[in-house]
Amino acid sequence: MGKFFHAYCPADFDSKYKLIVFDDEKKPFIPLTEYYHDQVKRIGESSVISYLNTLEPFFNWFKHNGSYQRRSVVWNDEPDAIKEVVRQYLVTQMMCKVRGREQHEGIYLTGKSPKTVKLFLSSIKSFYRSMIRLKMYEYSNPLADSAFDYQVNDIKGVRQNRPKMPKDAGTEEPVVYRRQTDSYFKIINEKWVPEIIGDWDLPYRIYQAGSNIHWSLRDEVIIRFLFETGARISEILELTLGDYRKRSNIHELAASNKGSYKRRVKFIRISSDTLKLLIKYVNTERYEHASSPATFNELDDQAPLFITIKGDSYKYSAFYSNWNKIINNAGIKLNPHKARHWFVTSMLRSIYDESESLPQIEDKKKQLVEYMKWRDPDTLSVYEHYYDEQKFRDLHEQMQENYLKREQEFFNTKRSLNSDNKMKKDTSLHLNEPQTPEDWLLDFYEGMED
Repeated sequence: MGKFFHAYCPADFDSKYKLIVFDDEKKPFIPLTEYYHDQVKRIGESSVISYLNTLEPFFNWFKHNGSYQRRSVVWNDEPDAIKEVVRQYLVTQMMCKVRGREQHEGIYLTGKSPKTVKLFLSSIKSFYRSMIRLKMYEYSNPLADSAFDYQVNDIKGVRQNRPKMPKDAGTEEPVVYRRQTDSYFKIINEKWVPEIIGDWDLPYRIYQAGSNIHWSLRDEVIIRFLFETGARISEILELTLGDYRKRSNIHELAASNKGSYKRRVKFIRISSDTLKLLIKYVNTERYEHASSPATFNELDDQAPLFITIKGDSYKYSAFYSNWNKIINNAGIKLNPHKARHWFVTSMLRSIYDESESLPQIEDKKKQLVEYMKWRDPDTLSVYEHYYDEQKFRDLHEQMQENYLKREQEFFNTKRSLNSDNKMKKDTSLHLNEPQTPEDWLLDFYEGMED
């Protein structure tokens, strides 16, 4: 049985589409194709590809199994029909339990549910949002809660009969949106768990594997960026030389953040060695493949730092293919985002190991939160919770090792003492036997005298 898939159009092929999604019969599936091109203008390439990878299996299943009230359903059907198909997919394919609630439905993850349930729900809702925006879907978004009326403008300010002041004014308490969602399907029992990666040598294992397969200088620089900066791969791939020139510190680059719509709202730091490799890459490998060759000092501010051998911008799908070759050589399973988790785990460990006081620890933690540009500062506390558990595991394992070592020493010493005592006892009994009766015999004699 075939499946839905996507492919990039050749550079020399005349098409209005950069990427085309095909169905299981290898026919272009225009809705997902248009969705890609609508979304790639708004979010990073890697995020859109993640959405496509999630939606393609769904629409393949939808095509052959989607039904509502004993009839087949198509992707642009009425909202109730789409909701039913999504509900069926969640139950039969993603092993979720769905429970109806007022104005929405609750999703309960089970032990068999994949980690991609939340990604799927975000993807399918954004798909219909794009279809409505492109006027390809004539109904309201079936994945949105029609009763959701949480409007910012309706929130009362502290001033009577006046609208609430903007966040930047700093005169009123900011509104917390984190738990507000307009999704029709809401995950009830989700708990986000960060990846705690405590292998200090993980980057070096990746570097060694890259060297084994003769990786390009470009990929070496990118992967070093991943482990040294904690940035997302999409943020790294869209860097320009202008991002480097914006910062006064030679080891820093301006960068976008998730949800910033490619605006540079944070900075990232690299080591001196990685900076040297970056300059070398731009002056050699990049210079060789660029359509308009330029050195590091000559490159235009808007030009992407990382390009393909054809001179195009280096996209996530192309990088991911090379990444897989590297991790396969290393003999591990790891996606690029795990480097971000490794960075946070390592920074947290360094903060605790190198700080001399509790206030110093708290100050460094605040600096880390600001550097990572987390929307919710509590994200670090989630890492800390699991980091503390890992520290306890390490402590417990060390204690068990000490116990085992002490146990072996104890029994080795015990056997040695028993052996010595037995020898002394045997010698003593042999020497004293003719002279001194045993205690019980003395007691017997004394009893006879009473």
